[in-house]
Amino acid sequence: MDYEKVRVYGVTLEDIKELLKREGFQHTPLQIWKPGQVFGLVKKVKDPWEMHVRGFEDGHLEAEFEVSRDYLEHLDDRHRRSAARELSLVLSEHGIPHTIESNSSNIKLNLEVPKTLTPWKLLLTFGFILFTLYLLGKREGK
Repeated sequence: MDYEKVRVYGVTLEDIKELLKREGFQHTPLQIWKPGQVFGLVKKVKDPWEMHVRGFEDGHLEAEFEVSRDYLEHLDDRHRRSAARELSLVLSEHGIPHTIESNSSNIKLNLEVPKTLTPWKLLLTFGFILFTLYLLGKREGK
């Protein structure tokens, strides 16, 4: 998927990272790191959506809206789009000079809402309970 790049001027990536944290973004250990990425922060917006912002060594930022990591549908690229314009609004509110660069005319501007949302943590918990019951039953059957 193509993403617009947001270039900031006069501030460091560390400054941007701290600003985003003050705006409610959080570090997440569960993310795919792209080449040259130095940070990745996530903020839940309106359920089931969250906004993910990545900072890169060359100073650019990428932002996307995606289905929350709480759902299996998070892995489906149909449910994500660039959020460069929304990130631009945040940067503008704080007076940070920036530009948006697009490498493609194929930037997705609409989000496709999933027909279903599958909470994987609930499935994992249910599977763990079934597995535990299986082991207990096997133990009692000795």
